[in-house]
Amino acid sequence: MRTKHLIPNNAAGLTYAARDYSAREDYGGGDGAGGGGGGGTDPFEGFPDAVLGLIVSKLPFRSAVAASAISRRWRGAVAAAPALDLDFAAAFPAAPRRRAAFAAAVTAALGPCSAPPHPLHRLRLALEGLFDQAFAASAADHLASWLAAAAARGVERLELRLPRSRLAVLPPSLLACTSLTSLTLRLDHYALPLPSFTTFARLSRLHLACASLNADDDFFGDLFSHCAELRYLILEQCRIGALRLTGPSRLCSLAITDCSWTQESALAVFEMPELRILHYSGAIASRHIIDGDVSLDDVLLAIEKPLVKPREAALRELLTLVGNARRLVLSPWCIEQFARPEEWSKLQLDKVRRLACIIERREEGALSIAPLLSSCRNVEELCVSVVPSQGKWRRNSDDGECHGVLGGKRVSVKHLKVVRMKYIDESKSGFELVKVLLKNAPALETMTIVPSMDGLEQAKFRRRVLKLRKSSQNASIQFRASE
Repeated sequence: MRTKHLIPNNAAGLTYAARDYSAREDYGGGDGAGGGGGGGTDPFEGFPDAVLGLIVSKLPFRSAVAASAISRRWRGAVAAAPALDLDFAAAFPAAPRRRAAFAAAVTAALGPCSAPPHPLHRLRLALEGLFDQAFAASAADHLASWLAAAAARGVERLELRLPRSRLAVLPPSLLACTSLTSLTLRLDHYALPLPSFTTFARLSRLHLACASLNADDDFFGDLFSHCAELRYLILEQCRIGALRLTGPSRLCSLAITDCSWTQESALAVFEMPELRILHYSGAIASRHIIDGDVSLDDVLLAIEKPLVKPREAALRELLTLVGNARRLVLSPWCIEQFARPEEWSKLQLDKVRRLACIIERREEGALSIAPLLSSCRNVEELCVSVVPSQGKWRRNSDDGECHGVLGGKRVSVKHLKVVRMKYIDESKSGFELVKVLLKNAPALETMTIVPSMDGLEQAKFRRRVLKLRKSSQNASIQFRASE
């Protein structure tokens, strides 16, 4: 049933409630039982609270609040919503005393409208701008009461965004939300220690952003001891001293995104038999300690080039960690580490089936993939994307040696079937890489190229590629304008 036209936006709800009697008679009038004070009957009069709550949960918060003006039947609909997205910046932007108005509306939405209260499956609280100097103390009290109300309604998925404020702290009532299965905390430079999440026995997904995780805290030890159902852990823009993942645990996915590490930091993984996904981007830890059976399927290493050259042991530990991955995504700096002539370059990645490489727009950028392909003997799908280099184009790497030499060791990609290349013509050595792949991939089925150039330059590049000799007679070379 379409109901969008019956639920007006913001103040338009008042006009619906004030429509004349004759207009509402079309819905099957009555004599006084309807909401709004006329003689008509609300078309949703017989709908249960759960249905009305589901309808308003699809609306922006201020529209959901305005829907309460439709009739008496709609007044408690917001409090029956199974999902609430409460964003202060988007709600009542032009209202006078908007902070007090937002607080009153949220309190009414989270408060129970019936006994027992309606279940709350998902709650998002984005409070950027609420904690101004005059309202900060009141906002802190409201936050504590809102989380207590959410806990009483059995909230299962919670996302909390707190601004940078001395009074914007995690209240104790957060730990009362014992029904949580998913928790996202986006904290702006939150310097206080995180509380111990020992009460979240059902938690399966935890996302922490902009938090400080000191080496002295045993936060993760308590987390894995009490949250036995935890499967997904995401750390985003956090400052980490030590990250110790100690099993036995059911953790299957770990994402470390754009985090900063202290000088003597460490990433330690012990007894994580179900860990299959590792996404590691941004800065690199000082040490990587791997103990026990860790068998990764999906690995993304988008580590940026560090200002200070990391220890060789740290690199060796990191590369060993990804040795048994099936899907591997590498940033330009990580590709260079595989191309170096040290002993860990002999690491074999025989289990890799899907390989994605991001290379810089410099002369030997595409050539740097050659040593990596020699290690990934069983790769079946290759994706190469070229991005602009941050520095000047250079023929050699930082230590004066050109590691990406195709003539030194024959590239063996006997199982390669699918190749996708984006902006490969931006790299001076991109054409050479295309040539080598076509020459040494007897099982190749499809090569898709998305060139960055157009017009005459693209036609020249395309003509050169189509003239190349192919070891696979069934290989199809396709040029596309976009992926």
